[in-house]
Amino acid sequence: MRPALVRLHRWIGLATALFLGVAGITGSLLAFKDELEGLINPRLFIVAAIPSAAMIDPLALRDQVQAHFPQARVDQVPFPRPGASARFFLWPRPEAAEASLPELKVDEVFFDPYTGAYLGGRKWGQLLDGGVWRRENIVPFIWRLHEALALPHPWGKLFMGVVALLWTLDCFVGVALTLPSRSPFFARWKPAWTLKPGASTFRRIFDLHRAFGLWCWLLLLVFAWSSVMLNLRTAVYQPLMSQVLRFEDTELRPLAQPDYHPRLSWREAHTIGQALLQGEAARRGFQIHAQDSLWYRPALGAYLYRSHTARDIRSHGAASDVWIDADTGKMIAIHLERDAAMGNLVSEWLRALHTGRVFDPVYRVIVAALGVGVAILSATGVWIWWKKRAARTKAQVATQLNAPGAEELSKQR
Repeated sequence: MRPALVRLHRWIGLATALFLGVAGITGSLLAFKDELEGLINPRLFIVAAIPSAAMIDPLALRDQVQAHFPQARVDQVPFPRPGASARFFLWPRPEAAEASLPELKVDEVFFDPYTGAYLGGRKWGQLLDGGVWRRENIVPFIWRLHEALALPHPWGKLFMGVVALLWTLDCFVGVALTLPSRSPFFARWKPAWTLKPGASTFRRIFDLHRAFGLWCWLLLLVFAWSSVMLNLRTAVYQPLMSQVLRFEDTELRPLAQPDYHPRLSWREAHTIGQALLQGEAARRGFQIHAQDSLWYRPALGAYLYRSHTARDIRSHGAASDVWIDADTGKMIAIHLERDAAMGNLVSEWLRALHTGRVFDPVYRVIVAALGVGVAILSATGVWIWWKKRAARTKAQVATQLNAPGAEELSKQR
């Protein structure tokens, strides 16, 4: 059994090492994504907060953005925090070509929420534009590398999902290889958790590879399995998890045709969303911390009002959602993370743990360190395989040279 596990661990490790190394390093950087964006692109992400001035009404600012980009649909309103720019996402307007409007060259734009000034825009994730290096897209490109190796949809996510599935399997294979075959169990298992002092270089690296994998095993499994969830949710993750946990279907059904002209105005949708969430908070006794955004989804014919509340798992961001019918103004659904079915709740915890959205800021440091650790695990695994392969090759040559007739054969050559 053990030789089979050794071979399985070896080949899974070799097959996934490069991709896990890339995912580990990029994941370490993305643990501080917002800080990186502000560091690399301060002109887009950071604005001077004006203590004596109030921010422009976000809905009025959306109207300004719409006027600035008549060829686009501005189907989202952010509620920025002090010192941060207002980020708007753009989608091509279906009738733009017929109306002879200019081509939409950006899909994410930044405005000063105090003055309404246009700060700039970018085509999200497009690192090169006409052969020109786009500095503002460094972080989005890192995201694309991490999520799908920057490959086209859906092949990149499918590929990384398979890598994540192999990684999950290898978590169990790897720990099984450290278990002693004889008793006393714990006395024989203890050395696997430590680094042997005074050992050779090979032995030190081997011990580091094994001990790090054991000490971080639970977190490694969380990241491996959450990667399966993020990439192969409907194909693998949910069918398996639904065997032991109950999932609630929270997906809204799309319309037969997208509705680009809702009857309900943005301001009406905002007022209704606020009232519904405040009513729910009063009824259940939880606190609303901050508004996050208001979206319109043409494919669903619905507005989404999102806020950060005490019912969120994540410590930053937002996950309390109110869905509103864009024609009638009636509530479609309210989704609160901590009140979801157990399967949905576990999934959201996995997502939050994977993205470093909980226990901020200590856990984000752990996530960044673990990402580097995953890259080191991959590199040391390949190095160990290479050294063992070289030793086996050397032993085979020595055996052949010592075999009867080897010396005579060598002379003939």
